[in-house]
Amino acid sequence: MKNLFLILSVLIACISPIIGIRSILKGKFKPQRMTRFLLFLVSLLFIGTLLAQGDRNTIYVILVIGLGNLIIFLLSIKNGMGGTTKFDILVLLMAIVTLTIWKVSNNPVLGLVMSIVTNFIAFWPTIIKAWHLPGTEEWRIYAFYVLSSIFTILSISNFTFGKVVSPVYVIFMNGFLTLMIVLRKKILKNNKI
Repeated sequence: MKNLFLILSVLIACISPIIGIRSILKGKFKPQRMTRFLLFLVSLLFIGTLLAQGDRNTIYVILVIGLGNLIIFLLSIKNGMGGTTKFDILVLLMAIVTLTIWKVSNNPVLGLVMSIVTNFIAFWPTIIKAWHLPGTEEWRIYAFYVLSSIFTILSISNFTFGKVVSPVYVIFMNGFLTLMIVLRKKILKNNKI
């Protein structure tokens, strides 16, 4: 049963970038460039941390997420928003600091925590953009990552901090973004009527 949950997790994680790519190509989703760049970078480093911890569950989902982040980042160069404001540069600098701590610590658990902090920092430009312009976001991307992470947790045989913290964080962050985008769209739509 655990293997089935892992397979479902990976398959569902594949849906998110497909939704994002299609939505970008239709002109509906305009990803925040700095967020997408940092998410791709974090994905690469996250893969290394998970390999160092021997995590064979989350790694598959992160590989899919990393590939999706790369494609969406590349598409955002032409079809995205932001990436060069003072705030974006500040986010980049903060991410570099946390990434540096992550890589020089040589501690897999601290590395995992710092990767989550970096990911959280990376999402701030998207959170601000989604608050002001929810119509430029695609909530289904985030919703499918929540569902994928739930199946990732269900696939874990022996629960440790290192194996659970990442999918729990993904559920929290992506769940928050899903709800915020959906609710902001409704509020702004109701205010126009």
